[in-house]
Amino acid sequence: MKTLSPLRLCPTELCAGDIEQFRQEGYLAFRDALTPQEVEAARGAISELVQRLVQSENITRKGPFRIAAGDDFGVQFEAGYEPASHAASDGEDMAEVELKVRKLMWFCGQHPHFGYLSARHPKLRGVLESLLGESPIFFQDMALIKPPHIGSEKPWHQDNAYFAVAPLEAVIGIWIALDDATIKNGCMHVLPGGHRRGALKHFHGRDCEIVADRIEPSQAVPVELPAGGALFFAGMLPHQTPPNTSSHRRRALQFHYRAASSRIVERDEYDHIYAEADGTPASCAAAPRAAAPRAAASG
Repeated sequence: MKTLSPLRLCPTELCAGDIEQFRQEGYLAFRDALTPQEVEAARGAISELVQRLVQSENITRKGPFRIAAGDDFGVQFEAGYEPASHAASDGEDMAEVELKVRKLMWFCGQHPHFGYLSARHPKLRGVLESLLGESPIFFQDMALIKPPHIGSEKPWHQDNAYFAVAPLEAVIGIWIALDDATIKNGCMHVLPGGHRRGALKHFHGRDCEIVADRIEPSQAVPVELPAGGALFFAGMLPHQTPPNTSSHRRRALQFHYRAASSRIVERDEYDHIYAEADGTPASCAAAPRAAAPRAAASG
């Protein structure tokens, strides 16, 4: 398995060499994108939102997410866990509940710190503008959390498989570590240059994931990041995160942006845009609901 070179300090503007590296490999990783104070504020904001939802008297559901009445954000827990209604509010009980959280979505409008990080942070916005060559439009947010020992795997996928943005190269994601992200606790793994292969067929197995014979996992690079580090990656880059086998929680923020000149398209049009070389639609929306035949990955 390949490894990264030592991480550089996150700049506010990229040089030509950085931009070319992104074009070739599909990602850039930096340390200190956020300050320690910004990291701690983000951790606290996640705790606040989880507590608010768990203690809400009126909970609805949207797929796997629990949503509190009057709020737009949702929380997903690890499989097999269901918090008790009106969980006790003392710190110890809520800390235990938070250690079962898998994901938050639609939360940036619920806390001012997340609004700042996603829309106005000078380093994050500066790198995005350098990569896109124009203003970024923020369009998706997730907090991705792997609890100790039980944090589940996210299989190989391309994020553009979930979206409907044209052109495909107009989408960039930012993955920000709020804890030290390591191989043991489930850091991001990427396939350098995989974004240049185009759309790869997905199917609904454990999750929406790439059919195994389309990729070569032995070529994966683990992107270990210290807390506050950030990974900027193309929406077409194949990536995954393994399960957390450690005793340390792994919290991360993930924001997605599209270029101001891009557009959201209808499903029929996207089936032509996000398709394999033979024209087969490859997105999650077009993916079969049963597991497709999977060739054993070599290596």
